[in-house]
Amino acid sequence: MLVAKNLWRYYGSKVALRGMDLEVEAGSAYGFIGPNGAGKSTTLRILATVDQPEAGQVFIDGVDAQEEPAKVRPWLGFMPDPFHLYDELTVSRMLYMFAQLYGIPARERRARVSKVIELARIKQRVGQKCSTLSKGWRQRVLLARTLVHDPKVLLLDEPAAGLDPAARIEFREIVRNLRDMGKTIVVSSHILTELADFCDAVGIVEGGRMVVSGRIADVLDRLNPHDRLEIEVVGDPTTASILLGRLDEVDAVEATERGAVHLLSATLQGRATPELRSKVLRDLVQAGVQVSALQPKREDLEDLFLKVASQGSTEGGVRVETLRSLLKGGAA
Repeated sequence: MLVAKNLWRYYGSKVALRGMDLEVEAGSAYGFIGPNGAGKSTTLRILATVDQPEAGQVFIDGVDAQEEPAKVRPWLGFMPDPFHLYDELTVSRMLYMFAQLYGIPARERRARVSKVIELARIKQRVGQKCSTLSKGWRQRVLLARTLVHDPKVLLLDEPAAGLDPAARIEFREIVRNLRDMGKTIVVSSHILTELADFCDAVGIVEGGRMVVSGRIADVLDRLNPHDRLEIEVVGDPTTASILLGRLDEVDAVEATERGAVHLLSATLQGRATPELRSKVLRDLVQAGVQVSALQPKREDLEDLFLKVASQGSTEGGVRVETLRSLLKGGAA
């Protein structure tokens, strides 16, 4: 497990971190999300022991990283943003060089380098000089370099930044495979939807603080405790709309015509439990409403952030400007 407690970091008069807390379960992928300047890179540098906080602690598998950095560094693979490759070297030569620097015995280097080449999917580029690679290939080569000593914790700072859509998708697949291998991964981004499909948990940061953190379902619970019921009815929706509007569990009802049927969207005060769904269906049928479909609808992170941004409000303690930034990838 990786734990950061009450991290503070100053750069001159600027406060970069204001009591940052972070907890990542072993073997999970954690999405560290916030607008540019929120403190993501500073936090990752501290976790990687390449920077020191003015206050706070970091523990990796129970070891204090500030007190014993030499002990935890072999466990860590840090992929910074921006990053540097040795452009005059071929990909293969650079990976062998780093394998040697990490102290991997000569008899094991070939197997280790071959393994990271496979994991990062860069076999077709190993003979090229790093200077000839596109941004997407350079990112993958850097990931291979990060993996060469077989770290159990990966700290990836904006690893998909600047990649085209196809390269982003493939990079996410690579990271997902690493998680499935049991790696503990902290991956930062300023685009929430980039991480939501493969991270087990997410943390939203703003102004150097952790605003909300947890498993994606729990974060959704906190940011949006209201489910919807979507009900298709045949014919006139008036009776169904009136009946739904009278239920204590329903906050609002919207009707949309879809040819011969109408879609009723009922916003609930809480969750669309099986008991509530059964009750609604029973009441509608008893009232003579012809129901063709009834299903619960829960907003995903993208739906929620779009709604919050359009409302111009604050949700779960996160400013709308931050939510809009996380969705669209802009700076706040």
